[in-house]
Amino acid sequence: MSGTAFFLGKDGSLSALWRFVFIVAIFLLIWPPICGIVVWWVKFDSGPAMLGWLAAAVIYAYLLCVPSALLAGIMHAVAALSFRHYSILVPIAAAALAAVLIEMVIVNPFFLRELADKTMSSLELLLFASLIASIICWCLTRQLARTS
Repeated sequence: MSGTAFFLGKDGSLSALWRFVFIVAIFLLIWPPICGIVVWWVKFDSGPAMLGWLAAAVIYAYLLCVPSALLAGIMHAVAALSFRHYSILVPIAAAALAAVLIEMVIVNPFFLRELADKTMSSLELLLFASLIASIICWCLTRQLARTS
């Protein structure tokens, strides 16, 4: 078996396994910084003096959002490759499950309630950030999902 046969299917397109891996990898790389930036944008002022804190929020988001990014990436890849479903409902469902995962596994046990204020609960904030990240990643992976 040659190296190109390992990556390509019978018709010359990328194999389903590698499309699955690439979709999940895109989610793992893109989702956490988008969530970190959205949470920072909603909660804090993004003036030039706060640029260092924004970078810290993005780095910190990688620690908190990798499980939700993995869940959302797997959901998108399975929906696209197994069920051939490209609807906008997939990123909405993935965002909802990812926000609940972050809320239940990370925010509540570690008492990160200072993330929320009186106007927006932490679950609403995480749902908003997850929805934006999910839609952006969904748009980036649509070409991989549609390749047959």
